Amino acid sequence: MTTFAINSSQDQTGGYQRVVEAARYKQEGDYFVFYADASFTKKVLTVKAALVSTIDTEHDNKK
Repeated sequence: MTTFAINSSQDQTGGYQRVVEAARYKQEGDYFVFYADASFTKKVLTVKAALVSTIDTEHDNKK
């Protein structure tokens, strides 16, 4: 799994920020959709693209 930090680098008070664990994400129309699996079938989170400025990733390197 990968940890995605949405708008974590923003210095906004009251702006949308979220951290989510997901396998992948992709933009679908006006939304970013985060999925728990690589086959894009199990949704974890859906966020309106207008709220997203940055998506930072941190890969989980557990063995």
